[in-house]
Amino acid sequence: MGEPLTHNGPDAGNRRSPYQRILYETARVLAESPTLVEAVPPMIRAVCEGLDWQYGALWEVDRARNVLHCVGMWQPASLSFDEFAAVCKNTTFAPGVGLPGRVWASRQPAWIPDVTRDTNFPRAPIARKVGLHAAFGVPVLQGSSAIGVMEFFNRNILEPTPELLAMMTTVGTQVALYVQRKWAGDELDRFFMLSLDLFCVATFDGHFIRVNPASERILGFSEAELCASPFMEFVHPDDRAATAAAVASVTGGGRVIDFENRYRARDGSYKWLQWAAAPFPQQGLIYCAARDVTERKASAGRMADLVKELE
Repeated sequence: MGEPLTHNGPDAGNRRSPYQRILYETARVLAESPTLVEAVPPMIRAVCEGLDWQYGALWEVDRARNVLHCVGMWQPASLSFDEFAAVCKNTTFAPGVGLPGRVWASRQPAWIPDVTRDTNFPRAPIARKVGLHAAFGVPVLQGSSAIGVMEFFNRNILEPTPELLAMMTTVGTQVALYVQRKWAGDELDRFFMLSLDLFCVATFDGHFIRVNPASERILGFSEAELCASPFMEFVHPDDRAATAAAVASVTGGGRVIDFENRYRARDGSYKWLQWAAAPFPQQGLIYCAARDVTERKASAGRMADLVKELE
């Protein structure tokens, strides 16, 4: 099935198998790439070169139109599948149609020994022209739903032996898991960026390492400014003891719900924030959400003053 990907790192003496190398390279690429679109070509390349296949693509479900569209692809520079790639880029597939569509509909891997002879492969004429034959597709699952499909092509006509099918299924499924995590992370990032509440990630030693754009709207400080100093420096002096106790509870494994304290804003005023937080001890991180309740607190204070006046 081809030679392993070259590995010249410090552990070259302890070489991984081709399949381990594929999974390692895939995880590394997805971790280092800011978006899935940028990750697709090197990720597909790792699989194709590791298994000696010649072309691969990733398809994403467009929920609005109920079709699959091509996110990205890879082909070796020494071979030309540009015509096939162009067709993929400009084609969408409904459930059950073509290799991507049938994998999407069944949520199961699918093997085609020769796509040029397959009755449900609309790209057969162009595949025949560029010399692609065997194909394998694997779903990218999120729960019980398929959110995408990965497909790989070989220039040879290949009948799937049990060993080959098992290997392709294992590699494809593992890579699909990485892709699913990346997609899920991208979706969470969108919520993170769009939220009207303050979302943040903090270390156990008391520093923010990430906050969302709502922080600047609420407090007036940029992400860089909030992450530059320990977050306790922004807490009102009268609230620091209670805040330290809440942080100690979270770092000890507990969760915080409805904890309130005052945070200094850029203009020197203080905002009342209502916090929820949970620890992730293995990462040494605290994930937090805060809502600005300053106006609610002010209204409650005005109501209390009015009650006193009436009394």
